[in-house]
Amino acid sequence: MTHWIRFRTLIVSGLCILLITSFVARTHSRAEAGVAILDVDTDRRIGAIDRNIYGHFLEHINHSVEDGLFAEQVRGGGFEGTDYATYWTAIGAPGGVTLVDVPFEKGMKSVRITAAGTPVGLRQQRFYFESGRDYSGSLWVNIEKGTPRLSIRVMAADGSVLATPPITDRGTGWQEVPFSFSISRTDTQGVIEITATGNGSLLVDFVSLARTDVRRNGMLRPDLLQALRDLAPPFIRWPGGSFASTYKWKDGIGPYSSRVYHPNELWGGYSDYYGFGTNEFMELTRQLGADPLVVLPAPNTDAESVEYAMDWVHYLIDPATTTLGSLRAKNGHPDPYRVPYFQIDNEPMNNNFTAERYAAVVNVYGSQLRKIAPGSRIIACGQKRSNDMAWSQRVIDLAGANFDILGVHNYEYESDRYQEGVQRIGEYLRKLRDYVRGSAHPGIQLAVLEWNLSRTYDWRAGLHAAGSLILYETLGPELTMTSPALLMRNTTDDPTWTSFIYHDHVSWFPGGAYVVEKLFRQHYAETYLASTSGTFRDNSNRGQFFAEISTMKPEAWQPGTVDAIATASTDGRRLVIKAVNYEGEPSTLLVRLNGSKAPANATVMLSALTAGLNDAASLEQPNKIKAVERLLTYAPVLTIELAPYTVAVVEIASK
Repeated sequence: MTHWIRFRTLIVSGLCILLITSFVARTHSRAEAGVAILDVDTDRRIGAIDRNIYGHFLEHINHSVEDGLFAEQVRGGGFEGTDYATYWTAIGAPGGVTLVDVPFEKGMKSVRITAAGTPVGLRQQRFYFESGRDYSGSLWVNIEKGTPRLSIRVMAADGSVLATPPITDRGTGWQEVPFSFSISRTDTQGVIEITATGNGSLLVDFVSLARTDVRRNGMLRPDLLQALRDLAPPFIRWPGGSFASTYKWKDGIGPYSSRVYHPNELWGGYSDYYGFGTNEFMELTRQLGADPLVVLPAPNTDAESVEYAMDWVHYLIDPATTTLGSLRAKNGHPDPYRVPYFQIDNEPMNNNFTAERYAAVVNVYGSQLRKIAPGSRIIACGQKRSNDMAWSQRVIDLAGANFDILGVHNYEYESDRYQEGVQRIGEYLRKLRDYVRGSAHPGIQLAVLEWNLSRTYDWRAGLHAAGSLILYETLGPELTMTSPALLMRNTTDDPTWTSFIYHDHVSWFPGGAYVVEKLFRQHYAETYLASTSGTFRDNSNRGQFFAEISTMKPEAWQPGTVDAIATASTDGRRLVIKAVNYEGEPSTLLVRLNGSKAPANATVMLSALTAGLNDAASLEQPNKIKAVERLLTYAPVLTIELAPYTVAVVEIASK
């Protein structure tokens, strides 16, 4: 059998020089088409596949939440930090609008509008107004002196007026002033003006605007919510990521206008008032039918830090008769939330933790969680890179009694290594699995809680996602959950980290990995039956591949060409074949179905995604890469032709 040689040691002038040889180019042409062989015994169950393989991870990064999933359309509505200069424009007489150090709720800044006859006030652009929709919002107003009269105008980008919602001033002192209006034509670059006339001055703070139906439905942007719903995530991990280590959960509960401003310094310093907080996240999981995985900040073992994290747990799961449970009830949710998973921080090595120091943190936080939330599973942080086995091993050895799942991360940073990255992560996950088996804590399960081809969202990311998900399905039940990253991001942000979902303020499009995960999730089946990797030289008599499988000499073996897996529903009436052809040449997948559960008659549907390596969707072409379906004729031996760079799913339903 021929092997790829990745590293060759040369002796030159008595010195050992490591020569890194190149991988076979993806565009190479094979002398003959390759054939992958998948022999499936329907009576032989290799393992169980947890549906949590198809989980997701939502972090406040690159406007994924603020100016993204969270449907508030006003940016910088509280005027803290650089909000006023970044998002607002003054209109009217010079000096009529000023940013002042006047507190409102938990903020320290407000805007003063001084009226002197002609209109003076504020303008913000880039609102998305849809024809036939109702909108509602409010602003907080404090009339300081005189009789200024407040008004709002809603305009299209061309300056034409779309609506002038009536508003009523409510006297002195801070008062919330609501407004609402309807839109008769669509405009993607709409404008809001808040002006005062008459004489006197008033203070304005915390301006909010959203579609009325969206406001009633949890402030979740409908198109992005549907994009998540189409992935059918069994769980969602939140709030991070790096964001989790510094997240202040108490600043993100209660009335929206009283939450605390936090510039998102990790991901660009943009404005965030924690409008999407604990209750909003839990509402998202409810609407998606997903389990929440809450990542607790655990910066140290100081009593104050431990108490802060555990208070969050109490807020989530305690009955309303307790102090923190009653606070949750006051915020609109009397019943305790169900939280099946708590994670103890994220990537602690980023905060200069050693494995030993983090294990001490896990022992403190984990032992507390065992008492407070005995029905929840505890997740600890494993290695960040696949070559850091020592970190995971030390955490298992030193803290394995105080957690249930070890959550590792793995990104592939070299876009052309979309296939080799799958091999690399597979090798280390198997090593880690074997280490757990031989440890004092063999019941620990594994999770890959961040993974992706992180530097591109083109079709290479789709091929990498297909190979990764096939790998993860083969590793159950010890691999219990995975979640890729990033989940979503704004198209205007730093493009360094790529994502599944790309959006602007109007619409969205899928990355290459999104369409693959959606297809695979739609065809999830619980039982792992068989898998294969690589191809052989084709044979004019393909029946020999199975008839002489025990004695046939394998020829022209090509690893890294095709991966495939066969799975089945619990009742055995659905068989699913998932496959990926990483190569720029066609390949053939031969599938033989054996055993008592192999159907005598069935419907066979092939769904295939095929694209060029650098093909990618866009806001202009959101459906550039989409599945094509066709019926196949059923036979106990199926021939599935895989075009170059194809991801395929074959569903076999017994009649």
